[in-house]
Amino acid sequence: MAASEKTIIIERIFETLYDETTKEFSRTLVTSEDVQEAKRYCAEHHGTKMKLDGNPYNFMKDIVRGKSASRIWPQRLKDLGIGGVQRTGDGAIFEFVHGIEGALDSLDEDFRPSESTPNFPVQSLSLPLASKALGRTDESWLLQVAVNLRVIESHFANSKHSQIEALELTHLQMDIKLRKVQIDALFRALHTTPDGGPSDALITVEAKQGNQRILTEQIGRQVIAAFESTETELVIPVAIAAVKNKGIYVVEFTAVHRQELDKFSAPQFHRDAMFILQPKVKGI
Repeated sequence: MAASEKTIIIERIFETLYDETTKEFSRTLVTSEDVQEAKRYCAEHHGTKMKLDGNPYNFMKDIVRGKSASRIWPQRLKDLGIGGVQRTGDGAIFEFVHGIEGALDSLDEDFRPSESTPNFPVQSLSLPLASKALGRTDESWLLQVAVNLRVIESHFANSKHSQIEALELTHLQMDIKLRKVQIDALFRALHTTPDGGPSDALITVEAKQGNQRILTEQIGRQVIAAFESTETELVIPVAIAAVKNKGIYVVEFTAVHRQELDKFSAPQFHRDAMFILQPKVKGI
């Protein structure tokens, strides 16, 4: 489906919820019913061909995760300073956000390796040939490779720019499904505090394929969920992405302390690194 069709549908939803005279929304939350009704209207009046029996819950997810998110979002809404963020649960699809700093920036934001990103070689010979033969371009395989090759451990072992002085990193679990959010992988870090004593931290990991964007709003929800589900005092959010025929890109965000949670919304970039797989691994 052409990107322009989703642009037309978003504009239709906007028109049904926004009063041009008062400059206010009747409501900002967009439901699956709103999306389906807009599809029907646009098919009849604008000739769009988006399937009415398609899953409406993928509507915003496909927009925000793709590289063309900013191009799809209507220019009319950009001019008004109105952005959109994905929402889930109770039939919600997305929400119009008006006048919130960073709302529009999040549609353009895209983390990727740059000339300043440090590169580190990582051997992949320890991966069994039978496993590598089944390599796929999906998050599960990316996570499996990253865990088996100790990519997260290697990243935090480089203490020059690390936020913590790690003594030990332990992989706890994959695919942790919590209310309204999933954490792709979770690590426990034993580290040294400024006064020299030991302390624990959790490292949340979000995995993306190379054609998907790393979403700070999504990662922010993971951080909040990690605090709500545990008694940890410190969470360090991390995202990894497959870079085709090269390796695994790691983005580390600023650590979040529990006492800062009431002011926290989305993580801030701290550092990144590119781990070059030698030899190359199928699917990455």
